[in-house]
Amino acid sequence: MEIGGEEQLGRETLREFQTRLAERLRGAQSTARDDSRLGFIAGGRQWLVSLDQVNEVVSVPEVAEAPWGKPWFMGVASVRGMLYGCTDLAVYTGLSDSIPKGDARLLLVHPRFGVNAAFRVDRTVGLRMVREMTRSAPAQDAAPWIEASWQAADGSNWVELDVEKLVTEPAFLEAGV
Repeated sequence: MEIGGEEQLGRETLREFQTRLAERLRGAQSTARDDSRLGFIAGGRQWLVSLDQVNEVVSVPEVAEAPWGKPWFMGVASVRGMLYGCTDLAVYTGLSDSIPKGDARLLLVHPRFGVNAAFRVDRTVGLRMVREMTRSAPAQDAAPWIEASWQAADGSNWVELDVEKLVTEPAFLEAGV
C-alpha cells in the first residue's frame, strides 16, 4: 500500500510540476510579448507599436491615388486581394510634407479594429524591448493616440503609437477634403 501511495504522490507531484511549468511558460511568453514593440521610423521620429495592433508589415505596393483626399491619405493598395486605405504617418502627424521613396513599408492595421487601414512608414527597425527603456507619460499637448514616450539606455527617444485610438479618431476617418 505504501508503495502505491508513494507512486500516487509521485504522479501528482509530477502532474503539479508540469502544470506549474506550463503556467510559467505561458506567463513568460505573455511577458515577452507584452515587452516587445515593433520599432519603426516615420518623419524622422522613432516610433513603437504593440505587436498585437499590427497584422503585418509589407513592402509598399502600387497605390491607386484617391482624388480629393487629404495630403496624408496616399490612396488605396491591394495586399493579397484585400484593399487598404493607406495613410502616410509622417504627413498625418505633421512631421513631413513629402512622401520619400526608398525602404518604405506599410504597417497593416490588425483586422480586429474593423478598418482596412495601413500606415506608410520610412522603414522598420525591428523589435524593441520596452523593459530595457524608461517610460514617461506623453506630453500634455500630445495627440490622444500617443500611448507613451520611452527613452532607451542609449539615450534615444521613442514614441508609442496606440493604433486603435488613431484609427477611430474622427480626423483620421475623414480622409476626404
